[in-house]
Amino acid sequence: MPVTVNVTYPADGVGLIAFSDPPMNFGGGELGAGILDGIEQVEEAGARVFVLASDTPGYFIAHWHLGGIVRGMEAMAAAGNQSPPPGGPSIFERVGNSPLISIAVNNGQAWGGGAELSWGCDLRIAAESATYGQPEVAIGIPPGAGGCTRLARLIGPTKCLEMILDGRPITAQEALSLGAINKVVPDDQLRDDAIAWAAHIAQWPAFSLDACKRSFVGGRELPIVDARRNEQSIFGSIARRSDAIEIMNAAQAKYDAGMDSYDALGIPRS
Repeated sequence: MPVTVNVTYPADGVGLIAFSDPPMNFGGGELGAGILDGIEQVEEAGARVFVLASDTPGYFIAHWHLGGIVRGMEAMAAAGNQSPPPGGPSIFERVGNSPLISIAVNNGQAWGGGAELSWGCDLRIAAESATYGQPEVAIGIPPGAGGCTRLARLIGPTKCLEMILDGRPITAQEALSLGAINKVVPDDQLRDDAIAWAAHIAQWPAFSLDACKRSFVGGRELPIVDARRNEQSIFGSIARRSDAIEIMNAAQAKYDAGMDSYDALGIPRS
């Protein structure tokens, strides 16, 4: 069956990138190129959030295509290269570097590069039946796209090292308890809940979402003093915008009229 990557806009400000490469969605090649093209499309369309979801039952991405990895390594060896040649950001960087908020939706198996694509996204939601794994050790390699680095920053060194040395997958519920993912929902609600969550986030001003992401990403590897300086700089640049001032004044007026914080700020009560 052919690779498909379909881009739709199921809610205001939300781009859904739904992909499929049956039977198991091996990453890389045509599928990876299609996802990268889908990200470009939703950015150009002015979306605020994009959702990565699989149309292949039971598989987000089984893992990266091993044949593709082998061919890449053989080509490097033939060229006398010890490391990949410089180029544009890989898909694992691209999802997180986008100014949009990215959400990975795991409907089943996300192992190896599939898990690492999830770790590269800003947020993660999974079906109750889903699993995550870093089984690379079983095939003679270490994780190479975030399993030793991003995952450690999400769940800490102890559990990360366990996952990459043990090789066995963890359930969605365990991933949630470790802080690797954000939400677990019933299988039959996954796509709808993911889109609803994306739509909720996309309602906020684009400049505010972008500033939150830049402040978080820019500060997470810095010493606290430098991170706070970065945070304050971004805060100041956004808080003095005329549109931000207008929103803040409108919210304060609602407070002054007797509204509570939910109504004054427009925060849903559930």
